[in-house]
Amino acid sequence: MSSDESWANGSAVGPLTGVRVVEIAGFMSVPFAAMMLADLGAEVVKVEPPRGDPFRRFGRPRQAMSAVFANVNRGKRSVALDLKDESDRAHLLAVLREADVVLSNWRPGVAGRLGLDDDVLASCNPRLVRVYVSGFGAEGPDAAKPAFDSVIQARSGMAWAQGDDQAPALTVGYLVDKLTAAMAAQATLAALYERTRTGQGVAIDLSMFDATAYIDFPELLAMRTFVDDEPGDARNRQMSANRPLRAADGWLVVTAVTGDQVRGARAALGRPDWADELMAERDGARLTARLAERIESQTRARTVAECLDVFERHDVPAAECVDPDEHLADAQTVHGELYEIVEHPTLGRVREVRYPARWRDRGLLRGLGRAPLLDADRERVLGSP
Repeated sequence: MSSDESWANGSAVGPLTGVRVVEIAGFMSVPFAAMMLADLGAEVVKVEPPRGDPFRRFGRPRQAMSAVFANVNRGKRSVALDLKDESDRAHLLAVLREADVVLSNWRPGVAGRLGLDDDVLASCNPRLVRVYVSGFGAEGPDAAKPAFDSVIQARSGMAWAQGDDQAPALTVGYLVDKLTAAMAAQATLAALYERTRTGQGVAIDLSMFDATAYIDFPELLAMRTFVDDEPGDARNRQMSANRPLRAADGWLVVTAVTGDQVRGARAALGRPDWADELMAERDGARLTARLAERIESQTRARTVAECLDVFERHDVPAAECVDPDEHLADAQTVHGELYEIVEHPTLGRVREVRYPARWRDRGLLRGLGRAPLLDADRERVLGSP
């Protein structure tokens, strides 16, 4: 096994410096969680099958790895191990003996078939925090079923809640994977804190299904909160009534929520005559929809810049709907140093987004290294060619 020095990445010290994480996972949910820990300073070893994480080839990239893979795997070291092979399992256990955390996203039962179930890992390292992420959980009627982001969107009610009366709608992008990643990272940090009191690692099961229900419930499923007074329509129509509005040369969002903001929107557009109509509407969803219609009737004849100027003067929350390039050039983006362009040894120049939280006493937390090539760190991690 390599020495402590071989794990050090030579980057700025982060709050998780000294924490060693092993990721045995593919696709997005667990790799993104592990990258969050890497961004915070943890040392992360990504254990991949001999052909690598399938996300390396996502979308059939022209480069050595896909952009999505690069974006959720920076700051890690890669080791390729065939965990069906006894010697490679021994290598993994050797790495885990010196680790603080292991995260995996195997389906329930896979670890046992490989001889790597929780009892084995706990015996290998009693202080090891073991986080097991799956689609539907370790137990239950659907535990063994395959799951991806869109499957969980469908099963959790998210697709239905985001749709309309005509059809459900899937969120563009892997929202379920990303929110599961955030919950997995949070649970990992809680377990590490608990270990400071007990001295023992714990096993944690987290399902994409459960994480999505937790995130969805506050507003998407709000109509099922008051059990003794549930409306027949379970859709939160007030949420879907808030939509982008057309301007003469583009689109914008106007979110007038409080009474002062609604009054400000009426004043900004010179329409105090809307007051009686809006105040007479008692249904929140219809009020939101009607307000949007009234505002759009005025914004269509004005440019986005004109709209934003008048709403800003009346302290009404509003923003232009911009494309990615406009976002990258945004003055707030530039001021916040949200992105930086770095050199990757094989991919050339790569844009990276920084960890969002700021530690005031140490400045920004930058990415702690590039996304690794497959098996690039075998010797450094395992201590042998």
